Amino acid sequence: ATANVLVRPNDVPGPESSAGEPGHGRDAQNLVLQAAREEKADVLILSDVLRPPENNGRWAFSSCKAVAVVAVGELPIQRVWCSEAQGLVAAQIGGVVFISCYAPPSLNLAEFERFLEAIELEGFSHPQVVVAGDFNARHEEWGSPRTCDRGEELHGMVEQLGLIVINQGREYTFVGNGVALPSIVDVAFASPSIARPDTWVVSTSYTASDHRYVLYTVGGTPPSPEQLQNHQQTAQQSSQQQQQQQQQQSLQQQQLSQQQQQQRQRQPSSQQGDSSSQRRVRHAGRRWKASQFSPSSFLEALFAADFVQRASTQEGMIAAMLKACDETMQRVTRLHQDPHRNIFWWSPLLARLRNNCEVARDRMLQTADLEERSIAAAEHRTARAELSRAIRASKRNLFQELIEIAEENAFGAGYRVVMSRLRGSRTPSEADRVVLERIISDLFPEHPPCDWSQLSNVGSVEGATTTAGIAPVTDDELLLIASQMANHKAPGLDGIPNAAVKTAIMLFPESSGFLYQDCLNRASFPAQWKRQRLVLLPKQGKPPGESSSYRPLCMLDALGKVLERLILNRLNEHLEEPSSPRLSDRQFGFRRGRSTVSAIQRVVEAGRTAMSFRRTNGRDNRFLLVVALDVKNAFNTANWQSIASRLQAKGVPVGLQRMLRSYFEDRVLYFDTSEGPVVRHVTAGVPQGSILGPTLWNIMYDGVLDVPLPPDVEVIGYADDLALLVPATTTDEVRARAEEAVDQVQRWMQQHGLELAPAKTEAVLISSKKTPPQVTFRVGDVEVQSSRSIRYLGVQLQDHLKWRDHVTKVSEKASRVVAAVTRLMQNHSGPRTAKSRLLAYVAESVLRYAAPVWAEATQVRECRRMLQRVQRKAAIRVARAFRTVRYETATLLAGLVPICHLINEDARVHQQLLAPDRAATREDIRATERQNTIDCWQEEWDADALQQDASRHTRWTHRVIPSVGDWQSRKHGDMTFHLAQVLSGHGFFRDYLCHNGFTSSPDCQLCVGVPETADDAFFECPRFAAVRQELLGEGGPDPVCPDTLQRHLLRDADSWSRICEGAKRITAQLQRAWDEERAALAVNVIERQDEDAAELEAQRAEVRRARNERRNANRRAATARRREERRAGLPPTPPASPRTAQRRAALRERQARFRERRRNRRLLGMSGQAINNDDDGRERADLAAGPSGMRNRAIDEENEATDGGLNAAEEAAVVEAEVASR
Repeated sequence: ATANVLVRPNDVPGPESSAGEPGHGRDAQNLVLQAAREEKADVLILSDVLRPPENNGRWAFSSCKAVAVVAVGELPIQRVWCSEAQGLVAAQIGGVVFISCYAPPSLNLAEFERFLEAIELEGFSHPQVVVAGDFNARHEEWGSPRTCDRGEELHGMVEQLGLIVINQGREYTFVGNGVALPSIVDVAFASPSIARPDTWVVSTSYTASDHRYVLYTVGGTPPSPEQLQNHQQTAQQSSQQQQQQQQQQSLQQQQLSQQQQQQRQRQPSSQQGDSSSQRRVRHAGRRWKASQFSPSSFLEALFAADFVQRASTQEGMIAAMLKACDETMQRVTRLHQDPHRNIFWWSPLLARLRNNCEVARDRMLQTADLEERSIAAAEHRTARAELSRAIRASKRNLFQELIEIAEENAFGAGYRVVMSRLRGSRTPSEADRVVLERIISDLFPEHPPCDWSQLSNVGSVEGATTTAGIAPVTDDELLLIASQMANHKAPGLDGIPNAAVKTAIMLFPESSGFLYQDCLNRASFPAQWKRQRLVLLPKQGKPPGESSSYRPLCMLDALGKVLERLILNRLNEHLEEPSSPRLSDRQFGFRRGRSTVSAIQRVVEAGRTAMSFRRTNGRDNRFLLVVALDVKNAFNTANWQSIASRLQAKGVPVGLQRMLRSYFEDRVLYFDTSEGPVVRHVTAGVPQGSILGPTLWNIMYDGVLDVPLPPDVEVIGYADDLALLVPATTTDEVRARAEEAVDQVQRWMQQHGLELAPAKTEAVLISSKKTPPQVTFRVGDVEVQSSRSIRYLGVQLQDHLKWRDHVTKVSEKASRVVAAVTRLMQNHSGPRTAKSRLLAYVAESVLRYAAPVWAEATQVRECRRMLQRVQRKAAIRVARAFRTVRYETATLLAGLVPICHLINEDARVHQQLLAPDRAATREDIRATERQNTIDCWQEEWDADALQQDASRHTRWTHRVIPSVGDWQSRKHGDMTFHLAQVLSGHGFFRDYLCHNGFTSSPDCQLCVGVPETADDAFFECPRFAAVRQELLGEGGPDPVCPDTLQRHLLRDADSWSRICEGAKRITAQLQRAWDEERAALAVNVIERQDEDAAELEAQRAEVRRARNERRNANRRAATARRREERRAGLPPTPPASPRTAQRRAALRERQARFRERRRNRRLLGMSGQAINNDDDGRERADLAAGPSGMRNRAIDEENEATDGGLNAAEEAAVVEAEVASR
């Protein structure tokens, strides 16, 4: 529940909403997110959004990304509806559907009517609706002084939907931008059951936008007249308080937060005391702060709690550990962070700068004097620029802290932040009980009770010891289990961290072993360890609100997981017995020594067999149809009766069967709601998150792998994924066999309580034909058509077993990972080379997935280039090198093995691991193949340098680093930005700069005629002789030279540091020289640009003058023709007298001057001197013209007075104010 959800008897919960328009500004969007937190809003309705974040489940935006609905509180987005209309999106939050709209002024009336029709379609479908946004429509109903056509259409749509206008008062929501006048264009409407017009507040806070923030509440009890009066009074008090806050600009953040809290308390009384966040909601289970765990303190607490004596029973062990946890760690009082805390980059400095902007804006708007208004506008621009710079600096400093954290922990906070764009941000969990019960009912269906009567024929009495065939619990086994427990796994309902259980077992294995052995002897799984806490994880890319959009995980107690591991070890001893394995050889999931690679290879081998027949001879299976079947909600619908039957059929010892019966009996599921925890009995499924569940699934699912199938048809299983391999000679035979095989599988599924998802079935027809035909077959009531490629277990299977599609997809995915992790790798800061390599390995792991299957793709040039392109980006950032460094050099400097060599190495290692007579360990095989990779890499490195067309940089790097193996096996030394320049030759050397067009000459500034390369600057140039004598041993017995550079670098850490320091001094001086030269070049370029701009403006003025002359001549000719036509038959007009001609000429001259002055005022105004000079020139011309000229000047002055008569300062002030307001 969130801060402002009103929960009352017989009322609908309604979150407070905040509407705003960022106005195409990054600062405006940043400020509105902070303002929503300060106002404790739950929903943010935005119009004209700048750029919504990626993979953020809190944001719902339209297809054009112009409008958005943001869940800024603790309520999640339950559903999203996107319309084909631009500028429209609807999202359900807290049971209320919020429709965010933006209708730009450019829409004509017909387009606006179609836009409203789209809103009607969304509004009619929901009982509780809020429609809000910027409609650019005016109507007296919501406070506008006049009504326009768009306002009439919008008001008609509101009446048609039966909505109520929430807008109150006549306070402008659009403050104007210098062109458009202030108006009320931001409006909101709501259904009568949730409308609260009394809560409408137009905030005066600074927004960095043309629009103001609007706050209102939906839901709750309708206001009384007294509340309406109190609302008006509190609004006035709020305005006075805001003025006081503007005068106190130097207050600290604590004082600001107190004032904001006081301002929040002055909101309508209906909002006070009813907030769900203020009301403590009880959660299932307990939690401790595992970061405070100390093994020594916990050990002392266990001794004080008499753990050894109390651990003889399950209740005593849990009670002792709970007491020890309370003694050593604090309880977690809030499971999730407050969503209304300040945004991470906010600070007291930003709060003061925002107040400065607010004061400067109000002064600019309230000043009537034009000169003072100009000064206030300049101050406002300065304050706004300072705020913008401060926001960027705050974000930059915080990100720099994340970069520094990456040095200590490569996969810490910095890694999680940069990867959040790919994996998605954390979204609030669903808490509505009705919604949760619907989702959980779909995910955890009820099955009939399981009948374990087959165990009654065992000659034992209930509760007696039955341990025949079950190995006893040993201390070594418990210690091994404890050592494999991860410390940071989420705990179950008891809240005991894994680290605490791990410490207790490793210190007291005898006491723990006695308890677990007693459980096995009695074949009893303790009831407290059968409780599971449900966590619903949203699936990325799935629509919210659907049951299939969540992955249900069951959090189990760590002590119970230890017992599950003991049971699993004994169960695997029986099922995976080498002499007689009892699981199908075609099941590759959750089994030791098997993986997705083995399953994919099985499918690929069958496809290659089909492709080996290149002629149709009537008997060879030339086609292979691979059908990938999907099971609905597989693990949660596993039938317990089927598991019990399969356990008995596989001859599992009776003691284990009895233990598993106890494991399944009376299992309960806890899930948290806004009304508190709810308990639900579980009657089917294996818990996702348990240790024992995957093996129990394999036992039940093993039956589908043995169903009778058509001839030569094979089924491959990995967990719940099934792949049917259907070979045939013709496509008709393929279709017939596929439908028969699918029917057999579907029949088995129905018998065991499972169900296929026909709509998710995919198929690909593998054949040697140049264009394989498409095959259509039926899965249930759905017709499935084969495609050119499908995705099977993370690999793209193509109809010709070509791997270009797969390489393309993994390269795109790895590129996104590289773009994310390399943000932490800066040239002059960030993690060292070893930590940076760890981050680069994340992208490499994406590329290397299932590499043994598709390693042959590295022989294709296009695939090889795509893989290298991705690794090169990561290698350049790891090595801190220039982006122009070639791939081979970058990977060598970064210490990364070339990706193609690495993929081939994985294939060789996998092939040797599958050898039946393998004697070497995995580590030995990997070490041997890595040496083979280094040897092959060395041959390519030498060959590249010996080629005739090899670049000088390639030859230089090979000269200074000739041995790849020695460089890769070094134990010290981190690459730096300066050392990478020396080793690669790409740096601030004039030869490199000239080659890329940055300088005119490659020669050294001191050595005439000698190109300034890395060799010259680092080893030859006299400018750096002192550096070489001090750090590189020049003049000594063993100086550093290009041929001995690698030997000196690898000698020891001190030698590496001295060479790095020398490279830093030399390249830094070269960089400063280049900066000075670049600054001088920039000045020349600016001067040339100014001259070019002036010349271009003169040419444009000449073109305009000629065009105006032609236009005026044509107009005079047309006027003369019309005059002659009107005078048809009349005598010609006599010529004008000299006095009349002189008066007309003076009038035309006066009009031309007036137009010129008006044109200048419209542009940027004229300087006072220019105006005075123009006046002097006019005065001299009028004097020369005699009395008529003086009379004309008097008339001009009178016209200027009637037109406003602005002097130069006033005109400049007007222009300044207009520019500022824009």
